[in-house]
Amino acid sequence: MPQLKPLHETFNDGFLLYGYDTTKRENGKRVGEEFTQEGKLAFKLMSARDQDYQLVGALNATLDLKVKTLFPPRFRSIKKTKMKCVIDDVKYDVINVDWDSDKRYLYFYLQEVGKA
Repeated sequence: MPQLKPLHETFNDGFLLYGYDTTKRENGKRVGEEFTQEGKLAFKLMSARDQDYQLVGALNATLDLKVKTLFPPRFRSIKKTKMKCVIDDVKYDVINVDWDSDKRYLYFYLQEVGKA
């Protein structure tokens, strides 16, 4: 008997906070950057394939983590360049965000940058 695919995938590896770094200023002077959260998504850890490493290598980055999330409708209008993610108090640069042909899932390619 063939194996049936589950109707719903489980995203129970944790939560990914996504947003952007905004410039923090005091008395008009730039004193650093601060993560500003735009949203939160449950994710599932994915294993990276050779072509994932090639894609990221072509962008002069390193792939530290690949995760899969549901594709929220409001994500279509979000600017994905310069996006950051925080997972378990670790901040990541979003190298690339890809989606499947049905636009049901997002794949985040992440490079670790340090503590959040």
